[in-house]
Formats: sequence, structure tokens, C-alpha cells
Amino acid sequence: MFEQTIDGISGINRTYLMRHDDLMIISAIAFFVLFTFVLYRSRVVFIYKINTFFSSRQIYSSNEVNISNQETIDIILLIVIGCISASIIFYSDMIVHDSPHYGVLLLLSLGIMLLIGIKGLLYSLVNWTFFSLDKGRSWLSAFFFSVAVVSTIAFPLSLLRVFCVDLIINVTHCLIGLIILQKIILLCKLYVNFRPKKYGGLLFFLYFCSVEIMPTLIAWKLISSKL
Repeated sequence: MFEQTIDGISGINRTYLMRHDDLMIISAIAFFVLFTFVLYRSRVVFIYKINTFFSSRQIYSSNEVNISNQETIDIILLIVIGCISASIIFYSDMIVHDSPHYGVLLLLSLGIMLLIGIKGLLYSLVNWTFFSLDKGRSWLSAFFFSVAVVSTIAFPLSLLRVFCVDLIINVTHCLIGLIILQKIILLCKLYVNFRPKKYGGLLFFLYFCSVEIMPTLIAWKLISSKL
């Protein structure tokens, strides 16, 4: 008597791939359209700010670039896109399951945004205590603009991480190197903007230890512990 055969074969669990996720594809297209629109609309302002980034005085000399509200909105949009892009890169290294966990991705994005916001508040407090109002505003503008510039590079990196299967480069390491480069550039801008003399040592300690470096290292430690 023959044993009864069972139709079908057992399923094989496969790792979740973001490039096969419809929601991720739709989101990537939407962010790409928004990203392109923001860069095109504020291209004149951004080019001007890049050219004058290390100048101690940034005065708009053309009506084309004297649009502060639009500039602020576009920088905020780029920062939001950059935070989501960075969270996607880190999230892709955390995937060990066969289903998407959008809650983890959302928490990563909100955490990075919160970190940038806390840094902005700390900078405002230190500037209000030690420096003039104009220098404080100039530094905050430079800080958020540098984050926006990093975001313009982080977004293409996140697209590579999602849609490219075999990458020669490590996208996560590229993002970390980009963040380190931003710290170096901010250090140079710090000297140009404030010209530290009497409080030079205290200034560098406040900005690049307690305000800039330490929160970044803590955030990275929290993220890397989950990788």
C-alpha cells in the first residue's frame, strides 16, 4: 500500500528586500520628485551659500536670492529627506527578517530629526550666552545648511542602497565618512564665524564636544548596537 503523498513543497523564508516593497518604491519616487523640485527652485540660493560659506559676512546682493522664507522651507524639506534617507541606509543593515518593520524605520527617522533639532536648540543657547545675535544666526544658518548639503548626497546613497543589488562601495561607510567630513567643515566655519580669542578653548569644547561630537557618538552607538 502506497503512502499518501502531500501536494506542494515547504516554504522557504527569504530576507525582506526593500526594492520589492511597493510602499518603498512609491515613497522613493515621491521623494525623488520633491527632492528634484526643491533643488531646482532654490538652486541659485544654494549655489550662492556654497560660494560664500566660509565668508564671515553673508549679504544677499541679488533679489533672486533674497527669499528667506522659501530658503528656510527648502532647507527643512531637504533635511527631512536626508533624515529619512539616513534611516533607510541604517535600517537596511538591520534587516534580518522576512517582513518589513515600518515602525523601526519611522523611529530611526524621528530619532535623527530629533537629534538635529536638539543640536539646534543647544547651539541657540550657547550663542545667546556667549555671542552676538548676528553671529549666532549666521552659525545656525551655516549648521542647518551643512545638514541640507549632506542630505542632498544621502538621498542618492539611499536609492543606491535600495535598488542596487551588488554594490562595490559600502553605502553605510560612505554616509559615516560624509558626516565626519561635515564635522570638519563645521569646525572650519566655526573659526571663520566667531574668530575665537578669549573664550577659544571653551568655544571648541562646547561646540565640538558637548554639542556636536558627543550627541552624534551617542546616537551612532545606539544605532550600531542594533545592527
